[in-house]
This record gives sequence, structure tokens and C-alpha cells, in this order.
Amino acid sequence: MSKSKQDTYNKLLEVENKIDQYLQHENTKPIQVQLLHKYNDIKDATQIIINQLANIEGTSVSEIHKRLELKD
Repeated sequence: MSKSKQDTYNKLLEVENKIDQYLQHENTKPIQVQLLHKYNDIKDATQIIINQLANIEGTSVSEIHKRLELKD
């Protein structure tokens, strides 16, 4: 992984950890549900785009994931 990608990845992990800490509080459960719905919507849309890209390029979704360095 390139240095810039590693830096971006590390920043995202840091933000994710802060969000996780925030979401540990009991009074944030409605926010957790909202965020989970948004996350799932974004993930679904991303998969649709990846599937279309694979179809256009005549390759597999797995190959697109590898090329974009996405983890399973």
C-alpha cells in the first residue's frame, strides 16, 4: 500500500475509533440505528456500482475488489 493510502487508512481508523467511543454511550442508540442505515445504504450503492463496473469491463466483482484494494 502506498504511503498516501496508508496515511488515509490510518486517519479513517482514527475517526472510526472516535465514532466507536461515542457510540458506546447508551443515549446514542437512535443515532447508532440511523448511522447503520446510512452505512448499509452506502454499502449497497457501492456494490451496485462495482457490479456494473465488472459487467462493463467483463470481469468479476472479485477482480474489481482486488484492483480497488477492498477487503472482503
